[in-house]
Amino acid sequence: MEELADKTGKGNFFRLADYGLNGAYALDQAWHEGWETLAALLATTKATSR
Repeated sequence: MEELADKTGKGNFFRLADYGLNGAYALDQAWHEGWETLAALLATTKATSR
């Protein structure tokens, strides 16, 4: 994630740390949610009624 953050110009945000939460956590969560949304869309579009 850090390499991806650096390449997209979000490296400083990735390294940001304050009060227990940090940019790495937020970017990781966003990445996870994006893939989870894509998986849900794929599952629902390929689903058939039973």
